[in-house]
Amino acid sequence: MKIAIICNSYPTKKNKINQIFIKNLVDELNKDSIQVKVFYNKIYDLWGNASNRKKIIFNLIKYLFFFLSQIELLFKIKSFNVLNPHGVMISGFIAVIFKKIFHIPVILHVHGGDLNIYPSSNIIYKKIYRFTIKNCDFIFANSTDVKIKILKYFNFKKKNLSVLSPGINYNKFFELDKKIVYEEKIKININPAKFILMFAGSAIRRKGLDILVNGLSNLSKNNLEKIHLLICSDGPELESNKKKLKAIHHLGNSIFFLKKVNQEKLNILYNIADIFVFPSREEPLGLVGLEAIASGTPVIGSNVGGIKEYINNKNGFLFNPNKDSELTKLLSQIIQNPNELKRIKKNIDKRQTSHDILISKNTYINKVLEIINKTKKL
Repeated sequence: MKIAIICNSYPTKKNKINQIFIKNLVDELNKDSIQVKVFYNKIYDLWGNASNRKKIIFNLIKYLFFFLSQIELLFKIKSFNVLNPHGVMISGFIAVIFKKIFHIPVILHVHGGDLNIYPSSNIIYKKIYRFTIKNCDFIFANSTDVKIKILKYFNFKKKNLSVLSPGINYNKFFELDKKIVYEEKIKININPAKFILMFAGSAIRRKGLDILVNGLSNLSKNNLEKIHLLICSDGPELESNKKKLKAIHHLGNSIFFLKKVNQEKLNILYNIADIFVFPSREEPLGLVGLEAIASGTPVIGSNVGGIKEYINNKNGFLFNPNKDSELTKLLSQIIQNPNELKRIKKNIDKRQTSHDILISKNTYINKVLEIINKTKKL
């Protein structure tokens, strides 16, 4: 079994957390001595934060580098049994073109970001998207929400589509000893007596950092003075949200900003937090929410997309992201009633049976073998 994974961004020295979930799967496959080669956009070797620049000129540069990066695959393509693109635009499109030429099956991962903008996209985008979906041998959707949308928008056979979580490594995201957590709080000057909220994600409109800011701004003075806020983020909207947060007087200096961090550090931060706030306007799945509950931290999540599929009354709370007042009310109730949070944390539902990366890996391997064997018989 030799697999060629095609993707845009991927962890590099310049940005070690780009699409880290793809690398996590690759690492697990390598443990089983499965031969996997990743063909990613080499611009990320030079420009780690290329994804943050969205203007046409920057997109053209990124697309040019992506196509150049596929030349290596073109020369080696006959040595692979299956092509596994992550994302329809433009990894999946390249894969099905290669399939047409070299007759190699394509198993596509749809993570949902490009799918969410499909209904409002131009005709060229839609044609490329439909062509790609139509010519795949099998599709993995990362959530039921994504699966439903694929079935809604495209005439794709249901038997060739299933849900597969990108997977959480529960050996990397887990509950730490309380003494260690206390020591880590002291290291970053957090008052252990305070209620600690955490946000992790890109500072872009879709991720809803501004929704969290608005929710906090409507809290009472009494509640604000009990909070310490952890913000793990970077992106175009970070500075404007920093200014708004600093204008919330009673929050004072109880805000800790840091850029995106590696998984080991992230696990520590999840453990430090009393609750993780996940206020996305759209979210096909949302791995950070799953990582938080794997670390034993309840989540306040938007009632959208894939988030609502794994957040329940045993691991968190849901709210309407279009109503800031709902988030404010939830935060106020939790701060005023800490016993409710303790109840949830005591037996938190970590959703391990649905999202353990080892389960995802085995499902993935079985499907790849099935598709390879099916192709050989044709």
